[in-house]
Amino acid sequence: MIIPDQRTLSDDVAKIIRKMILNGELQAGSWINQAQLAEKFNISRGPIREALKLLQNEGLIKHETNKGTFVATLSEQDAFEIYTLRALIEGEAAQLALPNLTSQDLAELEAYIEAFTEAMHNHDIEQQVQCDILFHGKIVAASRHNRLISIHKHLDTQVGVMYLTVANQVPMRVDQVVANHRVLLDALRTRDKKKIQKAFSNHYTAALKDLAKVSSTKD
Repeated sequence: MIIPDQRTLSDDVAKIIRKMILNGELQAGSWINQAQLAEKFNISRGPIREALKLLQNEGLIKHETNKGTFVATLSEQDAFEIYTLRALIEGEAAQLALPNLTSQDLAELEAYIEAFTEAMHNHDIEQQVQCDILFHGKIVAASRHNRLISIHKHLDTQVGVMYLTVANQVPMRVDQVVANHRVLLDALRTRDKKKIQKAFSNHYTAALKDLAKVSSTKD
């Protein structure tokens, strides 16, 4: 009898739960029933717990003592910190990347936008998140600034919950994502540092403003 590798099983379970979260089967803010998941996957609770730890590290779920585990949502402060930090990092990275960005790099960025468009038509949020990570990661990597790249990759773990929050609270913004990414790509093609800085700043501050409007409406 071959005993399945616990880590591999946990990784597989994490992948399935991640897809359930990003595709809306597990809603933002909802409680995660470990026993129900174990029964659904026909496995013990051990791999479920390990998978949830992995997803907690990614920021997709949160554990509350004496309450349980929930699909994460961003607070106003969380959103403010993540969006403003990404705006600062990516605006600087994009300018540093200019001497290194080739026509092939720009073509790859265009391809990510096309893949994003297809994912939107297929209502595949998981793929949309991955395309977003690849698009922005490509630009930041071209900066060749290792410490900046490292900080940005750390923020990638929160892109999923950031995207989910926007999708749930400001659904119209999701429809604008492709157009917004084209604005960034067009700015890069100009090679104008001021235009690039403004484009990346606007990319995130506009989302913050829309989230703030929704929050004020709820109050």
